[in-house]
Amino acid sequence: MKITKISLAMLILICAIGIASAASVSDMKVADGFKDLGEGSYTNDADKTNIDIMDEKDIENISGTFENDSAVKYTITQGNLNYTYNFTDGVNEITGVNELVKINNKEYVVEFTFDTVDNVSLDKIYDALKEFNKLNNLEPIDPATLDN
Repeated sequence: MKITKISLAMLILICAIGIASAASVSDMKVADGFKDLGEGSYTNDADKTNIDIMDEKDIENISGTFENDSAVKYTITQGNLNYTYNFTDGVNEITGVNELVKINNKEYVVEFTFDTVDNVSLDKIYDALKEFNKLNNLEPIDPATLDN
């Protein structure tokens, strides 16, 4: 009888751990052609685009991602879709689109980028972003909702 109860408790514990870690950044779905680099980073060599999924461990000030900063040559403008933003990073010489999403009730910045010299079409980036959101059932949210 005791063994049955212990086995049942262990089974419940294993299931609870599995559920808690079921949907993480490493489980995100990406379109064909993207290679998983690990820890929420993906690249598509053919299209010369990258995806990075970042939280407060990766970005000290998430809300700053959605603000201009001339000191580091970071410019951001309203994007083509609700709560998406086009940006250029003059220091790192990248251009892209980012958005704020919630995954398991935690805020993440999803950033689609390309090297500025590659001159990739923003329309192509938006197509990849829409596909990514569709595959993962994500909707961009307003960065103004972040606690500062």
